[in-house]
Amino acid sequence: MIKSSQMAPRLESEMSTPDKPPQATLRLAIIGCGPRGLQCLEALSRALSPEQLSRMDITVYDPNDKPGAGRIYDPTQPHVLKMNFATQHIDFWKTAADKTTPQSTSLIGLLNQHYPNIAARDQFVPRAIVGEYLHECFETVKQRLRRDAALTCLQRQVERVRRVDGRWQVYDGASTRMFDLVVLATGHEGLRASAPQSPQADDAFVFPVETNLSQQRIAAGTNVLVRGFGLTAIDAVLMLTEGRGGTFEEGEGLLPRYNRSSNEPRRIDIRSRSGRPMLAKPTATMEPISESFWIPYRERLERLSAKHGELMFHQDIWSIITEAAGALLQQSSGMHEVRDVDKWFRGWSRYKMGPAEAKHAMLQSLAVARSSRPIDIPFALGESWRKLYAQLVSRISFGGLAEGQWECYLRTSREMERIAFGPPAENVAKLLRLIRDRVVTLGTSDQTAPNYDAMLHAVIASPTERDPGGPLAKLIAEGLVQVDPTTAAVRIGQDGFVVGSEHGLAIFGRATEGWIIGNDTLSRTLHPHIECWAKSVAEFLPTSAVDAPVLRTKATFA
Repeated sequence: MIKSSQMAPRLESEMSTPDKPPQATLRLAIIGCGPRGLQCLEALSRALSPEQLSRMDITVYDPNDKPGAGRIYDPTQPHVLKMNFATQHIDFWKTAADKTTPQSTSLIGLLNQHYPNIAARDQFVPRAIVGEYLHECFETVKQRLRRDAALTCLQRQVERVRRVDGRWQVYDGASTRMFDLVVLATGHEGLRASAPQSPQADDAFVFPVETNLSQQRIAAGTNVLVRGFGLTAIDAVLMLTEGRGGTFEEGEGLLPRYNRSSNEPRRIDIRSRSGRPMLAKPTATMEPISESFWIPYRERLERLSAKHGELMFHQDIWSIITEAAGALLQQSSGMHEVRDVDKWFRGWSRYKMGPAEAKHAMLQSLAVARSSRPIDIPFALGESWRKLYAQLVSRISFGGLAEGQWECYLRTSREMERIAFGPPAENVAKLLRLIRDRVVTLGTSDQTAPNYDAMLHAVIASPTERDPGGPLAKLIAEGLVQVDPTTAAVRIGQDGFVVGSEHGLAIFGRATEGWIIGNDTLSRTLHPHIECWAKSVAEFLPTSAVDAPVLRTKATFA
């Protein structure tokens, strides 16, 4: 933590001399300093000149011990909890404008220094290590900014943001400060659980795992119900097994062996509404697909920009995705066509899946991911979605779909999360071993029986389930932030400022999901909004003490 007393804001009188008129200071608050808040700071450090930064007073609010990491990448969390994003894709310094950065500054650079045994491509490292990397990036940015700007970091949770006399009043539970510009980058708002479909009085959210999955709360030898079958559920299972001293070692075939400890629950039952699992991410052993293969499909998606606001999801976008998947299968084996891809996806997405089917789907995805079997339809479809995702994001964001098309996209994207953005193959293999050893069972929600010693809710709150006690919900209630009526997402312009507002409020990240799609906190290449915002800040800088900041935005829809 950087104590506020260590870096007091410069006063206006300190910024003037007898030969130089005093200059007013633009006061900026960044609320939330996980990856998005850190990106805002770093973009400012590049977009503004030293003279411009000298007229800024920046206050960062973040309740966590390690700014830059946020709750998701907390460096203190157990190393059992791993990324589903491969090492070579994690480079904080790589932006849409500058995609060539030295490897030494990427995550792999940190791994080379501190974790050489996992310093390679296609590794899925613990989230805590990514948190260490992000905090190191924060320290670098902090030192860079402090050369010119006044920077104060407060380890506090903001409770309310209000508009008072033409400025922003920020209350953090201990003090109130006034600002000209505010950025909200609060992410998951504390990793809250989604409201369960059938709430139980003794349901507990999976996070924080250190308390909610502790042996004091879930004793060894008990029966545990996990509601949900996504990445959070897999985290819970691994924390209750490997995280309690159980060990995995190399086994015969695709699955490892599991050596029990005496601390696991007796049985962990995973129950979800659909029963459909998340499929394994491919590994480095796969033969890479030439980037030239994807160029025609990317170009076709790019040409759809002329139909912004009128796009039909299945007809205009999904048809290109499935065509690419079909062509990939044809190139690989010559055994499938586009209609086979469509038929498979309809069967996957429309029906509940029983335990045997779910296990088979996971095992098949594991075999493909490790090159034990040739690529199949779900792999080809997932790879097409991943490779064409940047173009898909550009076409759909800012209300790109025609009226009535949002639900079509949403239903498809939920399934593609399971198919394209699942856990690393290693975690799928561990889960399958635990199922074979009868430590874990699968099923759908209607099979749940009430004979559990502990019940865990493993579904994270959606972007539209806002914390009613947080600052964003209050700003929406007061009419200072617009919500898109179709997606329920916060509406921002290309420069991140709230649409319809002239008050200097910008919002980035999860709160905008739906109006902006693909808010991946570790990627700076999908969206240029933070870069545009940083450049816009220069326009608000006052030129002298008698000038008030001109707080306006150029919020646009495309």
